[in-house]
Amino acid sequence: MFIIWRGYGFLVPIITIITGALTTVFIHLIFKSNQPWGISVGSFVAAAIIWFWGKKLNDPAKNRIMVDKATGQELILKPNHSLFFIKMQYWAFIIAALGLITLIGLLVKP
Repeated sequence: MFIIWRGYGFLVPIITIITGALTTVFIHLIFKSNQPWGISVGSFVAAAIIWFWGKKLNDPAKNRIMVDKATGQELILKPNHSLFFIKMQYWAFIIAALGLITLIGLLVKP
């Protein structure tokens, strides 16, 4: 399997895994037992972190304008930090949705 990323897009799965694991450990330490909803909370925390860093890294204020001397045409260079062609900040919605699906699955389970 290939992982396609640009810039810091490779951080999306790393942030998600580390945040999910740390949140689960902290919840285990607080409640002194395994809580099945810990991974959902970890997903929401990871989504918030990824949204913040994605917005910061892909900020339009970081655009650079280059001018081709031969033609005088302007070229705008935009920062692109993406994973599988999806910008980093939009992965936050996908991860939060997966966390919500997991949480609903836990609540519906008999």
